Amino acid sequence: MLIGGIAFVVGIALVLWGAERFTDGAVRMSALLAVSPFVVGTILSGLEPENLVTGLAAAVGGLHQVALGTVIGAAIFMLTAGLGVALLLVPMEVTVPRAGAGAMVLALVPFGVVLWTGEGVSRVEGAILLVAAVALLGGLYRRSPVFLRADEVAESASSATRTAAVLAGSLVAMAVGGKFVVVGAERLIGTLGISETVFGMTVVAIGESLEETARMVTPARRGHPEVAWGNVVGTVVILLGANLGVIALVGPLRVDPLVLQLHAPYLIASTLVVAVAMTVAHRLGRRMGALLLLLYAAYLVLNLTVLEGG
Repeated sequence: MLIGGIAFVVGIALVLWGAERFTDGAVRMSALLAVSPFVVGTILSGLEPENLVTGLAAAVGGLHQVALGTVIGAAIFMLTAGLGVALLLVPMEVTVPRAGAGAMVLALVPFGVVLWTGEGVSRVEGAILLVAAVALLGGLYRRSPVFLRADEVAESASSATRTAAVLAGSLVAMAVGGKFVVVGAERLIGTLGISETVFGMTVVAIGESLEETARMVTPARRGHPEVAWGNVVGTVVILLGANLGVIALVGPLRVDPLVLQLHAPYLIASTLVVAVAMTVAHRLGRRMGALLLLLYAAYLVLNLTVLEGG
């Protein structure tokens, strides 16, 4: 148990460290390419390389529910606990266009169809999810204006080699970390007697998504709430479409019945709550943050109930 716990914690730490370096390098690369704020807020901030790497490692290792946890559980945590804490700390103006909330809702359609039309997620279905995510991101990109200044582009261009090295190093760190997470998860599941589904949807998901709060609070405090909201939109679209699609392409996934009964429906409900709030409100603050935290607390209680029932 001790070895499993150490391996799991070390793996999470490596994955998160690599993800932070990856994000830094990706942002600098976006400046080099002179892309829009949508890319920073929705694609780069919403990009979840740590979840993808851990999910891929779990799928290859046969831990299908852990792999699903890096998608479904992580999205639930971000939409409820992560965004809830961020709003408690920094109430934010809702600057994201309505198309952003619409993209979140549309991402639920192929996700739901794939989960409820079979016993798992096949490679063909993974390809469909990936195409759907690219289409949604492309549609949002065409609606976003360019905001980077010329001097930002020039500064980034002078460090292109260093940026590429940062990206490469971060990918290695995440790959190694993902392997440690899987090894640790296998030992903990066997030792503690926790179901793979509950472990993947809660413990792994929280460990993979803790940095989400910082990636929302920091830009909001610096006067860029659009980047924080872009993180929300991008995370949902990328996790449910791109990440799940790529994971299924590498290793088709078996879906536990509990995922269909509890976790996926809770994710859909959480997404709809946040999407509606983003559409009807001009500003979201502490009341919304408290509501979202209550939603996550209820989710944890439901998972504890499952444990006791098992």
